[in-house]
Amino acid sequence: MSTTTSKSGGVLPALTSIRFFAALTVVLSHFTELGLLNLPKWFFNFVDGGRPAVSLFFVLSGFILTYTYRKTIGTEGPARFYVARFARIYPVVLLSLVLSGLVTAYLLSGGDASLMLEWYALKNSIYISLAVSLICQLLLLNAWFPFAAINQPWNGPSWSISCEAFFYALFPLLLRRLEAIRVKTLFVLCAGLWILQGLWIVFLQHALPASRHGFLVAEFPVTHLFEFVIGMCTAIKFDELRARGTSLHARGVALISVALVAILVLAYWRPVSPAYYLESPFFAALILGLVLLERPVVGLLNQRWLVRLGEASYSLYLIHVPLAHLAFIAGFRQSNGWIAMVFSICLSAVIFQYFEEPMRRRIRARLSTLAPSARPATALHDRAA
Repeated sequence: MSTTTSKSGGVLPALTSIRFFAALTVVLSHFTELGLLNLPKWFFNFVDGGRPAVSLFFVLSGFILTYTYRKTIGTEGPARFYVARFARIYPVVLLSLVLSGLVTAYLLSGGDASLMLEWYALKNSIYISLAVSLICQLLLLNAWFPFAAINQPWNGPSWSISCEAFFYALFPLLLRRLEAIRVKTLFVLCAGLWILQGLWIVFLQHALPASRHGFLVAEFPVTHLFEFVIGMCTAIKFDELRARGTSLHARGVALISVALVAILVLAYWRPVSPAYYLESPFFAALILGLVLLERPVVGLLNQRWLVRLGEASYSLYLIHVPLAHLAFIAGFRQSNGWIAMVFSICLSAVIFQYFEEPMRRRIRARLSTLAPSARPATALHDRAA
């Protein structure tokens, strides 16, 4: 299998590939929870139900967006950025809601109260809750409501897209503020924000009952803002290192080695909960290490087929729960649930090729009067975020 090039400054292949592995841990966790896979409990505990993988997405998002827009957003303004992000995320959000609508129609028409409660956490005022939940998901606001009746119906994983929408809204302001800080000071800033995130999590866990703090710790946008910011700071640091013009390949290998060991140890040990809290700084170190490589040491991550799966990981992330529900309705269980999972992965690649990318280009073209069209290279980088 041929590989793409991987040299300092060519950041996309490896970073795109690891998105697939992150999405896969989420898919495996949810398919296990929904009774379609029989993975051992140790694996579910090791990946903490896929929650650290979502934190990796947030760190990656901050890095890629800063890498892509840092040189242009200050001179061209934020309009093109917002158009690009809307075109990137919203078509698949709508498609996933269509798939979720099939599940919802079955639950309503079949009167399956047990599945309505298990999947959607709904027992009373079902139609009102479904309507409010749908509006929140359409407006990308569902992560702001710590109520299962709002954030669990339709497509539960879309809470992270609601977080991303919040990060996107803040991105131009955050970028301007971070660029005004000396690069050496960014480390101190990130350390301070990391400590604040930890204090915030401890406060939530002790001040609120489990029925409330569980959501606020796992899914609330403010809780995860640090991960997006550390991704941005990592991109700024990468630009500073790259500007030196010297080889940093050895440093990249060292960062990758330390980050992988730390992530594996923390995932196994899990000294604190949530697991993503201690792992997220090492996600940033892993990303920085990968982009500093000048030779494809991690050759697997540069395989074209894996890069393509990474590009399709956003679609996979948003469609896998509705497809898992439909598979369960169709009679799939642990003995054959892997078929539904493989189908989800293959379908995500098809959606990326024939729906997600064409819709992204069409929307950006239609809204070109609001913002200039992106250069080809920028558009390519934008897909990876």
